[in-house]
Amino acid sequence: MALIDYIPRFLRDIDEFTALFSALDIEILNAESFLKKLMDGQFIFYCDEEYLRIFEKALGIESYKISEEKRREKIILKFNEKLPYTVFRLKESLSAICGEENYSLFLIYDEYRLILRILNKDDDVLRQCGELLERMIPANIKTDTIIFNTHEVVGKFKHSYLSGFTHSEIYSKIL
Repeated sequence: MALIDYIPRFLRDIDEFTALFSALDIEILNAESFLKKLMDGQFIFYCDEEYLRIFEKALGIESYKISEEKRREKIILKFNEKLPYTVFRLKESLSAICGEENYSLFLIYDEYRLILRILNKDDDVLRQCGELLERMIPANIKTDTIIFNTHEVVGKFKHSYLSGFTHSEIYSKIL
């Protein structure tokens, strides 16, 4: 409802009031849009580019020129990291990044060794897994990360190219 509708009818015909209230209506609309942007900026799913940059700067995240959806996922993952870093929390984080069925984690306690097997996804998923391991794994634990290629990944290459690799290299090497 316009502001001019709030004054008595006999004052609505005066040009000064009409000009004043139409200018105030514009300012109120600007304030409403600013407040909406401010309110949406609090929530990662609704915020715009400016607030995404603020979240990334505050959390120390580099975006690597990825889509907004991936940026939002990285921010949410960073917020969901909780201390203490345990195997359970590591598995939770890996499930969020890769999906539960796309990785396997083995701990060899007497050798202080962790083996992570990941189905080959896009480079961003592999980068996120590497950053996660770097943050969560203690320095005295040796980490072996093995990347497995799926048929979708290997099927893009010609047989003549793949003949230069062994079966295990095709299965576990980034092509």
